[in-house]
Amino acid sequence: MSESFGIMDEGYFVSRKEILRWVNHTLGLDLTAVEQLGSGAVYCQLMDALLPGMAPLHKINWRARQEYEFIQNFKLLQTIFDKMGISKKVEVSMITIQIQRLAKCKYQDNLEFIQWLKRYI
Repeated sequence: MSESFGIMDEGYFVSRKEILRWVNHTLGLDLTAVEQLGSGAVYCQLMDALLPGMAPLHKINWRARQEYEFIQNFKLLQTIFDKMGISKKVEVSMITIQIQRLAKCKYQDNLEFIQWLKRYI
């Protein structure tokens, strides 16, 4: 697992469709848009699927609908990353997840993060 790779890395050239297919296949979901990842719940579920027992699934707010609820899910994800010693580094040091940006459910931010996560794993 390589923690540090630049924005021109092949991992960032994975299409939206391929990413959604990977997430849906891995978790048995039926997501249709990258923006659906913005609640943080799927990221936590994905980490648990890939690293069993690392995510406190009982603490995830599966019904989160508001940004402040999403932020709590991302804080759980950050805790998982901290436990694993994972730090997201892309060209410049980014030790914490960009929670505020991801929780806004914006396409580009979530696409880049899920591409990074797929490449990292």
